[in-house]
Amino acid sequence: MIRFLIFLLVPLYLFSKYQVVTYFPLESSIVRKIAQDEVKIREITHRFTQKEQKLPYSEISKLSNAKVYFHFGLDIENNYAKLLKAENPELIVVDLSSNIEKIDNNPYIWMDILAIREIAKNVYESLILIDKYKAEFYKRNYEIFLDEIDNTFLRIKNKLNSSEINTVYVFDDYWEYFARRFRIKTIKREKRFLNINEIPQLMDYTQKMDVKKVLFLDDHDYNIALSLGSNLNIKFVEDNIFEDNWQINLLNLTDNLLK
Repeated sequence: MIRFLIFLLVPLYLFSKYQVVTYFPLESSIVRKIAQDEVKIREITHRFTQKEQKLPYSEISKLSNAKVYFHFGLDIENNYAKLLKAENPELIVVDLSSNIEKIDNNPYIWMDILAIREIAKNVYESLILIDKYKAEFYKRNYEIFLDEIDNTFLRIKNKLNSSEINTVYVFDDYWEYFARRFRIKTIKREKRFLNINEIPQLMDYTQKMDVKKVLFLDDHDYNIALSLGSNLNIKFVEDNIFEDNWQINLLNLTDNLLK
């Protein structure tokens, strides 16, 4: 009788899905590359925000019932890790930035395309730890994902190698990993409008440094980027690094830099 029950329960176990939590959709899309539909993913927020939300207890309870919380190690994500772990001490918290060489005070590691290989490894090793019966499935998807990362890296590298983009202005540190990987120099600009007497000297400097683009994150900085670009005769590029798809983000950034 006991053997018969075990025989019945094993298939149920094999086809059951673990619940995992991420902070925002970009993390979910990376987890999904390896897990496919074999895990149920819940997100703390469906659109990235740096403002911490006060979650109702019912939502905290649902999220904390997950097996794993995957995150990039952002401050806001660490805060949620403490909240969920307090509710469920058995929750496994996985910092996807582990074993990645970081720039000081810069957590935006997914902007280095080769760091995504290490992120993928962290996801893969966590999944086979909690769900060893599907290890071969995860391994196959992991290897396919690595090939996709490598091919995307080569596409970007080939495009940038044949370009004249060497230096860009930035308002934030979001693009430092991308710039370091592809040997692009970034020059940080204050988020303010130029005084008219600053323009001639800055224009000379811009030409000397061969700056052709200014990068900004979103609408909050649009007017400043427009002003800077117009006064210095350089193009301004909006690039939201928090959008859902890592590959589209990096390819779009590359293409927009080259326009």
